[in-house]
Amino acid sequence: MKAAIYARKSTDDNDRQEESKSVTRQVERATAYAEAKGWIVSKENIYIDDGISGAEFQNRPGFLRLLTHLKKFDVLIMSEPSRLGRDMLRNAYHVGEILDAGVRIFYYLTDEEEKAETPEQKIMLTLKSYASEVERQKASQRSRDALERKAQRGCNTGGRVYGYDNVWVYPDGRRVIAPSGQKDDGKSQTEYQINEPEAEIVRTIFRMYADGRGVGTIARTLNGDPRHREKSLHYFDGRTPPSPWKGTGSWSPSSVRAILHNVRYTGTIPFGKHRKMYKRGTETRVKQEEYLLIEAPHLRIVPDSLWKEVRLRQEAERKTYLLHTNGQRWGVPGVARESQYLLTGLARCAGCGANITVVGGKSGFPGKRWTIHYYGCSWHQNRGSTVCSNDHRERMPVVDGAVLDAIERQVLTPEAMAYTIQKAVRLVMEKQQQNPERSLSIQGEIKKQREELDRFLSLIADGNAPESVLAEIGKRERHLAFLEKGLQELQLPIPGEGDLRRIEKKLQEGIGRFRELMAGDIPRARQAIRKLLAEPLTFIPVVVEGRKTYTFEGRMRIGPLFSGEEQAEDAGDMELASPTGFEPVLPP
Repeated sequence: MKAAIYARKSTDDNDRQEESKSVTRQVERATAYAEAKGWIVSKENIYIDDGISGAEFQNRPGFLRLLTHLKKFDVLIMSEPSRLGRDMLRNAYHVGEILDAGVRIFYYLTDEEEKAETPEQKIMLTLKSYASEVERQKASQRSRDALERKAQRGCNTGGRVYGYDNVWVYPDGRRVIAPSGQKDDGKSQTEYQINEPEAEIVRTIFRMYADGRGVGTIARTLNGDPRHREKSLHYFDGRTPPSPWKGTGSWSPSSVRAILHNVRYTGTIPFGKHRKMYKRGTETRVKQEEYLLIEAPHLRIVPDSLWKEVRLRQEAERKTYLLHTNGQRWGVPGVARESQYLLTGLARCAGCGANITVVGGKSGFPGKRWTIHYYGCSWHQNRGSTVCSNDHRERMPVVDGAVLDAIERQVLTPEAMAYTIQKAVRLVMEKQQQNPERSLSIQGEIKKQREELDRFLSLIADGNAPESVLAEIGKRERHLAFLEKGLQELQLPIPGEGDLRRIEKKLQEGIGRFRELMAGDIPRARQAIRKLLAEPLTFIPVVVEGRKTYTFEGRMRIGPLFSGEEQAEDAGDMELASPTGFEPVLPP
């Protein structure tokens, strides 16, 4: 029989057993176990997740790859049940998923096979998963208690903070400044130590803000932007301060803003402001309403008077902001909200690779002023010319029109439309021909999902369901609705010749209103462009007849339609190479 091995180790103290401390040891022991049983283990059937918590299920590459390869082996070997995970609900679900695929599960530490055929075996599976989750929570509490004790002594329990060095303190009293990006398990604790050159930069940032400078101006001055030469001379003696210790190698408005809000610079160390939690099978940081503030006067960088001055200006700006928004805090748009501009997030600067963003400028006559929007490099705008020299800004309607013209030339040709309509009709026909097999497969999956829903609903019959159970129920209900919709589509009658003509007519009507549709519904237009583009457009600044402008390069997903020579001839300034591979994808 073909056997697979899964090994996992956490980064924290969850794995207290010596056997679980090394994924290499787990693989070696599992391989020996397979050989003793006469099973064959190939290299491609060894799946490893090193340094990943047992509560993490979404960002676990080895385990996710294992789930997609269940048809490649007959037996799965692990050291113990907790290697699969330490979440009661998800453990039970994924064990059932593996067993339903016809794969047997063995634990080499106890030489036991995991089965879930009888009610007794199923309840034992749940209890083992419950015990693993309880142990994970206890280990997390032990780790947090230990970190809290260190924080109360003024130690560093997190990462590097700009303005301070991390100092490793060893049991024999040695103190060593920690090299960036390295770890040392032999130290007893890590302490803060003021890094005076960085501390002076922090104080200067506070002084600039107290003097009325904005975070964007401060960032550009720190990056040595020539436009802010006078400010650089005044605040930094004309020197360009070193950039933050990690990241892009330059200062950004967001990094300046974070420094201005960091209470550590007042000699107060926060602990527990954010807490690591697992929701829907993945790690998330949740801000806590109550947390510790440990006084450490010897670590103060910013004088109290300067800190208060900055706080007063921030409060004044907040009140002004709320006055102009009628008391509404708009904040950052949600992730599901599309931009109101056609190309933001879909284009990048050729010079630095940063996003092309929309910047505003005012034009008009006295008494009649209006805002004109331009596309320009976000890093040049926010970080200055030393980070990116691309200072060209092009009017947004001009760029949008050029992109839509190129798409219209390349995509909306009679040949392309004929191909698209034929492809759509062929897909409809192929989908209908798959009815028998596909319908049976979906019906089986629907039955499985309903059975799982019934099991979860039985757990909450008393009305006291934990949030995790309700989340799993919601997930399965959504998947069930998707399956039922797919089944309904498969059960539709095969379209006749008249139906196909109506589909073709509808498509042609939509094509005729392309420009109107793209301009009238920006979110949908962005979705269409995102699907057409194989990668973001590249904005290249050039000079044509003494005037700065942009040319564009990009690749579209329409390879089957055109050859490279036809693309270059038709595209004009926008060079749209077309690789193969743009095929509509049916839902599974």
